[in-house]
Amino acid sequence: MYERIVEIITYVLSELKQNKKISDIDLNDLETKGYSNSEISTAFSWLVDRLEFSNKSPNLNLESENSFRILHDAEKDLFTEEAWGELIQMQSIGILNVNQIELIIERALLSGIFKIDSFFLKNMIASFIFNATNSLMPGSRVLLSGNDTIN
Repeated sequence: MYERIVEIITYVLSELKQNKKISDIDLNDLETKGYSNSEISTAFSWLVDRLEFSNKSPNLNLESENSFRILHDAEKDLFTEEAWGELIQMQSIGILNVNQIELIIERALLSGIFKIDSFFLKNMIASFIFNATNSLMPGSRVLLSGNDTIN
């Protein structure tokens, strides 16, 4: 489920990078792609929280950094081409920073998984941005499932 929310966040931030306003993004397009209202709402909630937090913190912005990671020969085999491309895209639109990319590569090396595909990568990224205790991303929070309650 969380990988689908990462896909929505990626889509929305890509649209925002094209100088669109958040109100100009067509939610029907997301629904047509098969995303549920709950997934769309969760993604937008996370984005609004992050945008609100970035206005309070001068060190956090959605601008991409001007550098990218070149993989060592041993690291090249870790990711499928599609997954590596998505990782670069997520850095360029501001979902991940250089330190998080390094941490993902390090975790991939230590995990013993032979190929990180797009699905597994999105799960790793979701653990960064949605798990407040393990995340390096300010403004992240733990998400509740549809049947969770708060006491």
